[in-house]
Amino acid sequence: MRSKLLLVLILILATALRLYHVAAISLWHDEAFSALLIKYPWHEMFYRIGLDVHPPIYYVLLRFWYYVFGWSVFALRGFSVFFGVGMVLAGYLFVKEAFGNEKAALFCALILAINPFQTQYVTEARMYTLGTFLALISAYFLVKAFKAQRQYFAEKTAGAISHKAIDAVWGNWFLFALATSLSIYTHYYLFFTAAGIGLYGLFYLYKNFKFKWEQWRYFIAAYVLVLLSYVPWLKTFIFQFKQVQASYWIPKMNIWSIPLTLYELLTGAQADANKTAVKIVLALATIFTIYFLYRFAKTEKHFEKWLVILGVLAPFAGAVLLSLKQSIFLDRYFIFASLFYTIALVIFLLNIKRKAVGYALLAALIAVNLYNFRKNWQNLDVSQRPGMSAAAQFLNDNAQGGQKIDVASSFEFFNFKYYNHTGIKPQLYTDGLSIQNLPHFSGTALMSADDILKNFSENASPGNIVWVIWTNGFGGTAPAVPLNWQEKSHHSWPDVRPYLGTNIVVDKYLVK
Repeated sequence: MRSKLLLVLILILATALRLYHVAAISLWHDEAFSALLIKYPWHEMFYRIGLDVHPPIYYVLLRFWYYVFGWSVFALRGFSVFFGVGMVLAGYLFVKEAFGNEKAALFCALILAINPFQTQYVTEARMYTLGTFLALISAYFLVKAFKAQRQYFAEKTAGAISHKAIDAVWGNWFLFALATSLSIYTHYYLFFTAAGIGLYGLFYLYKNFKFKWEQWRYFIAAYVLVLLSYVPWLKTFIFQFKQVQASYWIPKMNIWSIPLTLYELLTGAQADANKTAVKIVLALATIFTIYFLYRFAKTEKHFEKWLVILGVLAPFAGAVLLSLKQSIFLDRYFIFASLFYTIALVIFLLNIKRKAVGYALLAALIAVNLYNFRKNWQNLDVSQRPGMSAAAQFLNDNAQGGQKIDVASSFEFFNFKYYNHTGIKPQLYTDGLSIQNLPHFSGTALMSADDILKNFSENASPGNIVWVIWTNGFGGTAPAVPLNWQEKSHHSWPDVRPYLGTNIVVDKYLVK
């Protein structure tokens, strides 16, 4: 009863931290892509998903969520909050099932609840928290499936198999296959997590049963089901994979890419690797990570420790290998590895022989997470950075029928469309480029020919009022407007995303 109460309190805390300022940050490009995509007819939505670089399940589920809760920023991000809290519960269930340790399960749930690396992504209407939930649920059902399988064969050896044992075997293996299929339909980085979980399954079976087919058949059947479920998407996956390998926006890896990510997984804080003192801290965080994973592997007696370790290592190995051609290594994509990293860290601390030391370090970890949660929000200072929501509201209040609105950044086009209530159809200024010449990661999947404005003069006549939206974010600068345009006003609003220092600018021009 006490454990259930503590779990409820942890879930309440997780909910409170994830609802904090959840709608305060202006919707940005990626989120607006999600919001606009789910408004298309179903068949067209799937077609446009195929033109992008992500699988479809998040958008499908978000669409059903939208039918119930609406299209507001709070509603869209509420979907992320829901699965963010669900992930905390899934973490508790997985640790309790895998390690049979109620205390460890509660501590893991607590750290997952307050970890800034996890909490920050509920403020994005994207697939990250859904992916974290599915990753842990997949691992959870694999552990339950192996336990049910052991019980089944024990009863078979005894000569009397109960219906309960049969149902448990088939039920848990099916739920494992379902969770794994949904995960790889949610984010492509979850292929790495699924691979890590699968490698654990192979290791478990070989270690305990060598090549006894009777013991392997359920695992193989589950993965055959996963592979079959992916056949309808395979052609689209290959297209998207080639598209990313041809060009993508993520910068190349360097010597500090992994240490920076490990530091963020450990503390929930970001760092600047250009400073010497910070490099020392990053090196120490990397050394500590290697040490605690080694000690976790050495001291933890439960075989499921290898599932946790592979859950950490597989995404790093997969990302590094694929980045040899085109970099896909990005810190936020390691939110799935972060789950298992946190679990390994907490159990390592609980396994320290001197319990007082272990609890002191756990208390320090809790304090660091809470401090960085607070510090991250202080740094964002969202009340002073209203971004596109304020810029769009200004236009909603001031733009009039017959005037023009040109957006001079493809990365601000969708979020303006989300907030736009002027009745004026905005166009995207591309400086002579057609949709085919724009980078696919700018969101061309949602663009059509009538969205594009190659030349400012195309839709402007003498006497017209033209509003131009631009940003210094995403490497943008003020566009060069025609010489016969006279600037009438200039307004700017700081934004949070894609990074602090971004400004959304609205200039008003009179065409002479």
